[in-house]
Amino acid sequence: MGDKNEVIELSLPANAAYVSAARLTASSIANRLGFDIDETEDVKAAVSEACTLLIKLSPTDTVKYFKVIFDPGVESLTVRIRADHGIELAPDEGEMSLMMIRALMDAVEIGNADGCEELRMVKRHQGLFL
Repeated sequence: MGDKNEVIELSLPANAAYVSAARLTASSIANRLGFDIDETEDVKAAVSEACTLLIKLSPTDTVKYFKVIFDPGVESLTVRIRADHGIELAPDEGEMSLMMIRALMDAVEIGNADGCEELRMVKRHQGLFL
């Protein structure tokens, strides 16, 4: 299972062409943590949707990169997505995307971390929380 010291951080250009790299990494990490196929697909889809939303809402003149931070735990996987410069993820913007992400993940928060707006998602192992 995961180790709290194994945080994986990707820094990718704010370009939709790189969303697949985040998606592939999410799949690999979820698989390593023992998530089943449905849970892994949920994580992949949520990461893809969140990255696409962040890129869509990013002002192209200031946001050049975005980060995807995977924090594996014993019972869950936490994924944080943030831009290299502040961006406001207002709840009314990308409402459909946020609804989809919330349906796929067990917890979703939008907040500020280290001066950057951040989307934080948590997926728990289904077998552990029935």
